[in-house]
Formats: sequence, structure tokens, C-alpha cells
Amino acid sequence: MAVDWIGFAYAALLAVGGVIGYTRKGSKISLAAGLTFGSVAGYGAYCVTRDPRNVKILLCKCFTTV
Repeated sequence: MAVDWIGFAYAALLAVGGVIGYTRKGSKISLAAGLTFGSVAGYGAYCVTRDPRNVKILLCKCFTTV
């Protein structure tokens, strides 16, 4: 079973970006969005790791991020 390292790295970058936005500017929206979308991306990467054909969650998440 291959681990989706790129998907997990993307999820971590989203979460870290939200935390950085909160620490630099005090933006609670950045924190909430970063952690929410980061966790959804992490779950999508987990689903892809379990079944490489299961990309629905990652695709939906990518199309909802502005």
C-alpha cells in the first residue's frame, strides 16, 4: 500500500497556513479555514492511501477551496 505523501503534505501546508495567518494577523477566519480544509485534505489523503481509486473527497475539497 502506497502512502499519499503529497496529499498529506498538502493538508499540513493548509493547516500551517491557517495557523500562520492567525499568529501574524490574529485572523480567526484563517485559522478556522486552514484547520478545516487541512483536516478534509488529510482525510482525503487517508482515503487515497487506503484505496488509490477513491479520490472523490480530494477532488471535492480542491474545487471548494477559493
